[in-house]
Amino acid sequence: MTGYREQASHDWTEDSVRMIATPSAFAKAALYYVQEAGLFRTMSSYYTERENLDSYLILYTTGGTGYLTYGNKTYTVTPNQLVYIDCRKYQYYRTDFSDLWEMLWIHFNGSSAPAYYDRFASTGSPVITLPSESRIPGLLQEIVDLHQHKTIQTELSGSRVIVDLLTEVLLTGQYPESSDPGIPASIRNVMNHYDRYYSARLSLDEVSASFSIDKYHLSKEFKRYTGFSPNEYLINTRITRAKELLRFTDMPIAEIALAVGVENVSHFINLFRSREALTPLVYRKHWRQS
Repeated sequence: MTGYREQASHDWTEDSVRMIATPSAFAKAALYYVQEAGLFRTMSSYYTERENLDSYLILYTTGGTGYLTYGNKTYTVTPNQLVYIDCRKYQYYRTDFSDLWEMLWIHFNGSSAPAYYDRFASTGSPVITLPSESRIPGLLQEIVDLHQHKTIQTELSGSRVIVDLLTEVLLTGQYPESSDPGIPASIRNVMNHYDRYYSARLSLDEVSASFSIDKYHLSKEFKRYTGFSPNEYLINTRITRAKELLRFTDMPIAEIALAVGVENVSHFINLFRSREALTPLVYRKHWRQS
């Protein structure tokens, strides 16, 4: 691509693995696809410096120590840590001279790859530490194995594994403290309150007081366990109920707005359109025509 630049010392052991893939037109149009993948055991002069490569890199440290410079910061990368970067941006990484770096890695791309990366990057750091029970190392190894023994199914299977990998990376990167996926009873009770009383005026101050929870603590814990702020959850609950009424009743739009707790119909239409990319009336007509 225009402006691509790379300098590197390809200094790795003879038993290291590097595979370059040539994705089909179908894979590039419809799938997530591997561009390169491998397992490196580096030697002392190993480094890579590049920018403007149309690719995303996920790298997992299996041993030793590496150093990454990315986004004007330098990170030390050690075992059980994962790097996820956009290779269009400047990056420089190298092995420690005395504690030689070992890694599993893939370069990949796909139509929704930028969205996954942007969601991950919102956490702030390109480096995360994986829990001991993480599936990520196994998924990376599966991708390498698939491309070492290619069949007619490799591209489809590889795309499926990449989706699993990206999902695990996002879950780990965005909810690192939530090793227990269960939602605490206090948060579940607030969710149930919103689900039941969505048509009422529900301020965060009133809800937090009803459950004797500090509102700042409630906001933080609610976001941690649900992925939404309390207000976002309430709005989504209202929009979901509005969709049911639009599809299965003949209620006017203004009445539906009131029924789901939004007094101003213009505000309701704007909320609906921001989440569904359709006005309520167009949404209703779409389902009636279907």
